[in-house]
Amino acid sequence: MFAKSAEEARIAARQLVQAVLGEEASNRPLEDALRETCRRIRPSDDPREQTRFESEFIELGLWPKPAHKAAA
Repeated sequence: MFAKSAEEARIAARQLVQAVLGEEASNRPLEDALRETCRRIRPSDDPREQTRFESEFIELGLWPKPAHKAAA
């Protein structure tokens, strides 16, 4: 949550999904694993609220994404 770089955020996110999902985490893309982790640790009965929670959770683990270089 308080990573100083995007790389640190991704490492922490991987460690979190590994702790929550166990072996199943290694077979999934990080974004999907973060979404499932959020569903397990922060569930909501309201589907819109759940979508918002998941989006914010994923943003913490993946943002900022490495910039894509545009072809000139």
